Formats: sequence, C-alpha cells, structure tokens
Amino acid sequence: MRRRGKRGETRFLTCSCVDGRRFLQTRSAQQAVVQGLNALVQADAIALHAWVIMGYHLHLLLTPRLVELEESLAILKTRIACAIAKEAGMPQQVWERGGGFDRLIWSDRAYWNILSYIHFNPVKAGLASVPEDWQWSSARDWTKQRRNTPQVRHPSWLE
Repeated sequence: MRRRGKRGETRFLTCSCVDGRRFLQTRSAQQAVVQGLNALVQADAIALHAWVIMGYHLHLLLTPRLVELEESLAILKTRIACAIAKEAGMPQQVWERGGGFDRLIWSDRAYWNILSYIHFNPVKAGLASVPEDWQWSSARDWTKQRRNTPQVRHPSWLE
C-alpha cells in the first residue's frame, strides 16, 4: 500500500513493528523517534499535531508540508531502523511491510477524537495512569506541562 497523503492534508498514521516485536521500547529507539520527528518539524517537512511511541507501534497525527508524506515517513522510519540495528549490532527488519494504517482527517471532530486516542494509548495499555505521565508522547505539550521537541501545533484549518 502506498501512502496517499499529500501536502496540506492532515493524516492519522500508525507504523507497526514486524510481528508485534517491541523494538520501540528501548530508550535509544524512542530517542531516535523523537530526534527524527524533530528533524522533520525543523525542516518544515511536516506540521506535527500529536504523537505517541508504544513498544511495538507509533501513532502520528501530522500534516505534510514541503514534501509528500511517503518521503517524510521513509526518512523517519529509516532513522529509527538504523538506531535499532546499531543497538542490536546487526541489521534487521523493523517495520511491517505495507503502508500501515493511514487515515485522512476530514473534520474538527475527527481531529480531536484522534488526538485523544493517541494520548490515551499508554493509559489503555496500562503504562500510565494519565496521558501526561507517559514521557514518549505529546500529551504533556498539549497540557503545557512542558515544551519539548518535537514541537506540536494545530493544523491551519483549525485556526
């Protein structure tokens, strides 16, 4: 499946690790995700609205800006896979084949529902009692408890 996201379209994405393996639970993998997202935000390749890193998947709510979605995701996923391979000392397949889950956000209501779903993912998984307790998420940024990278912001069509 090819990602269909075009510049300016807000998308909800899920990227899953192969066979449900928990590649994203290590600190180096989590830092690679944050650094990769931050690099894309700073390059103005994406506007990032919400994110969460779970053990075997990653949820993103974003709007591609300067390049198509597929190119931004390839950069991000390659960076994460390289960090995981370096830690393991050998190359390995990290991501499920195919495009993963990809949904166009078509309304304000859908946007807020997805944002809430992303932030409550660690709570539902029993990893945190409230969304703000999970370090590997944008929930704290939304509640103004920190200003961490990568910077999150509303899509222009909500303003």
